[in-house]
Amino acid sequence: MAFNLIDMVRDRFSGNVVQQMGSSLGEDPGTLGRALPGAIAAVGGSVVERGSTEAGASRLMSQLNEGGFTGPNAGNEDVMSPDMAERGHGMLGGLFGDKLSTITSTLTRTGGLSNSGSASKLLAMVAPIMMGVIGKQVRDNRMSAGGLSQLLGSQRSSIASMLPAGLGNLLGAKPTRAVEEVVTETRTTPSVETVRRAPVEHVAQQQHTPPKRNLSWVIPVALLALLAGWFLTRSRRDHTRQQQASVTQPAPQQRPTDQATGGAGTAGTGRVPPVANDAQSMRQAFDSGAASFILAGVGFQQGSAQMTPQSDASVGQLASVMRDKPDSRIRIAGHTDGTGDAAANQQLARQRAESVRSALISDGVDANRVEVASAGASAPVASDNTAQGRDQNRRIEVQVLSR
Repeated sequence: MAFNLIDMVRDRFSGNVVQQMGSSLGEDPGTLGRALPGAIAAVGGSVVERGSTEAGASRLMSQLNEGGFTGPNAGNEDVMSPDMAERGHGMLGGLFGDKLSTITSTLTRTGGLSNSGSASKLLAMVAPIMMGVIGKQVRDNRMSAGGLSQLLGSQRSSIASMLPAGLGNLLGAKPTRAVEEVVTETRTTPSVETVRRAPVEHVAQQQHTPPKRNLSWVIPVALLALLAGWFLTRSRRDHTRQQQASVTQPAPQQRPTDQATGGAGTAGTGRVPPVANDAQSMRQAFDSGAASFILAGVGFQQGSAQMTPQSDASVGQLASVMRDKPDSRIRIAGHTDGTGDAAANQQLARQRAESVRSALISDGVDANRVEVASAGASAPVASDNTAQGRDQNRRIEVQVLSR
């Protein structure tokens, strides 16, 4: 029988268990039974997103092992155990981040629960049970990180179909901007019938004998077009060379001092730190004595501190470098662009830095070795007047405190 994560977790919540939960939470058991699938899907959706890449699945695998969810009792955890509920509450922040309150409010509304506290406790009961079900699959099938990622990916559609209204966007089920653009363009593309019909109409029109035309003007016009194209190409090539020269030798820029970063990093230095794209360039930044470097590949959901699945690889590589350098200490500085409210940007930058720090700790880096700071929009590396410049200003900068 095919593995179905939703069904296997739901089977752990038998009628007697739901009755006990109702007494514990002060909720009607029937209401809890209706809210339960949405809570399972919400937890499952977050786990699937986090394990959608091999790096993310590797991090999840470490959490399963360290939490004992691949041990002999995996898949048989006591739902009503106070220890399980306490562990579940500790998991919710890592699963949902700053979206937890929105998710509990949505579950309360859609599930008919009396208050968001019940929704939070329900999620806390579901989380360790789901980890146990997944851990049992990992243990019994001796899965690698790649195998775990494939298993979770196979559950995406069934989980998405069970998510309560309003939670799809929160858990990454909404199409990405690139997909939305493709869909928008597809709406303007002629239908199959239109494409099939067009050649027939064209042939019908060609059956009429066209009048003879004097085409002696074609050759001079073609020559003029070739000359115009040559001049245009030369002009663009010269312009491109000028742009390349300006990029190669940038003029010094003055930037405001960043009081929030403790004096480290790019604030007030008028320079752009090196960009680290992989573990090798990160090691080079540590070894070369660089004060800081930009951690490339780290992105967040729009207006949120939730990292995109693609961020796992970069954070995992940084964690690997730090494990190889046990004396190293860093500060994660969050930067935003200058659009919007400055105070909100400052808060968002700190939350994003905290997300990266939490991911590093989950990857085995001691918490005492990682600090966080919020620069907000106070230390730009490019102009906010262009979309490209704003993208560059939204970044995570790693400030090296010791090597």
